[in-house]
Amino acid sequence: MQDKEIVEMYWARDQHAITASETRYGGYCMSISMNILHSRPDAEECVNDTWLGAWQAMPPKRPNCLRTFLGKLTRNLSVDRLRFLHSSKRNVDLTVAMEELEESIPLPDDTPDEVLCGLLDSFLEGLDVIDRKLFVGRYWYGTPVAELAERYGMRANTVSQRLRRIRAQLKDALSERGYRV
Repeated sequence: MQDKEIVEMYWARDQHAITASETRYGGYCMSISMNILHSRPDAEECVNDTWLGAWQAMPPKRPNCLRTFLGKLTRNLSVDRLRFLHSSKRNVDLTVAMEELEESIPLPDDTPDEVLCGLLDSFLEGLDVIDRKLFVGRYWYGTPVAELAERYGMRANTVSQRLRRIRAQLKDALSERGYRV
């Protein structure tokens, strides 16, 4: 089933939209949540909450890319769950990753998701394949630097340096479009 059909099912309040979403994107959402939480029960709960969040958001929202929409819901729910579970002992790796990225995105908090997605999409298209995979792996999936280094046959320091350069490029690209810190 195609994304547009699933979105139409949500808009028609057809409960099969949840099953279709789970079938098509359940594994994808689970991998996002597991990378953040490292706990299958907590990840499963966040993924189940993703379907509820999608049901509550559509309508009025009509996402252009269902995969990204569901991934973002899952990621936000997982980060919120992580904060709740570890408020006194935070997941240092994910916290550091988010702090790194926040310094590079000089956007107001009220920037619409569509604008942010468009800016990031056009930026990512300009990166080479490995840099794109490193950026998305680190800042979307929450993958630790050491794991990225192992996955792509690099040293952790090399991955850190490449990510630092990518963040600087992102900051410059956003500044060129009028977004400043």
